[in-house]
Amino acid sequence: MLSAIGVNLALACVESAFYGIFFVLATTSLAVLVGRHSKRSSSLGGPSAPSSKPFWRSPLLIATVMLLMTVTAHWILTVRRLFEAFLYHTGGGEPTTYYLTVEASTQVASTAFVVSSVIIGDLVLTYRIWVVWDRRLSMIVFPTLCTLSYVAMGISVIQLFAIYTPHESIFVHAAQRRIITTAALTLSTNIYGTVSIAYHIWTSNRAIKHEGTSFTKGLPEALVIFIESAALYTFWTLFFLVSYSSNSLLEAFAFHCIPAATGLSFTLIIARIGLGWSRVAGDDAELAPGSRWALPQGQDSTYPLRVITVNVRRTVEQEAVPDYSLHPLRTPEKSAGDLRMV
Repeated sequence: MLSAIGVNLALACVESAFYGIFFVLATTSLAVLVGRHSKRSSSLGGPSAPSSKPFWRSPLLIATVMLLMTVTAHWILTVRRLFEAFLYHTGGGEPTTYYLTVEASTQVASTAFVVSSVIIGDLVLTYRIWVVWDRRLSMIVFPTLCTLSYVAMGISVIQLFAIYTPHESIFVHAAQRRIITTAALTLSTNIYGTVSIAYHIWTSNRAIKHEGTSFTKGLPEALVIFIESAALYTFWTLFFLVSYSSNSLLEAFAFHCIPAATGLSFTLIIARIGLGWSRVAGDDAELAPGSRWALPQGQDSTYPLRVITVNVRRTVEQEAVPDYSLHPLRTPEKSAGDLRMV
């Protein structure tokens, strides 16, 4: 049988492991993004070049920094609650009572950082949908409405916890209505984003394989789709919703691991983009110092080039060439649905 002490001890261990992985990924992502921006600035004649975009305005850089702040703050609170439960609260004699106190200041603060992390995650997921689907505004209407609704409901949950009746269970009807509604909103955004991104990547891969050309860089296709579609984020949100709806104490474990799971999911995406492994067309134009479809300026070709035909939904060169001043070896021949290069 689950106990509050056992669940929270497991939470401290698992969240610490998740946080360690997240911290490495986040710092690596930041280092890669900064390095690629420096290369791009130098190729454009310095950061003051007319076409050089200010680095701090990159949505993925802002998301990485904000997630690093919220996930770190939540992990610190988890460790603090562990010490308070076993050492400081009534001399460490009532850890169960401490962990079940919803209105405790550390619990309210932890909840606030969970809500903040989810909001950042939903915004990044919405941004990814927009980029993957060729910047179609119609594709992000639904997740935007869900995210705005989540902001309002998330604030109401934090307020409810702050004025919670002492010794009252977190599973009371009034709390369940708000918490389940809030979780359902972000789950709707997650499912929509995961399915739409996974479908787009899957269909693009089928088209590429049909032409006999592959740009895979060593990762299995299923793993690539899992990472790019933020499926981990979706599955963990579903895990929390199911555990809370069943009135299980496991909800505390699922709920307080959400920030770390969110950070892991999106730093994996950002790391892939920064390393140039993403298959989304708009990512190269935003971050990469070079294009996958043309050689960097001044670099000689070691191997003879051959004609390839790739079915694409839009012309990637429209963004890559202005950003990095690439000079293609030959003018590509464009048709209605194909991009031909020599």
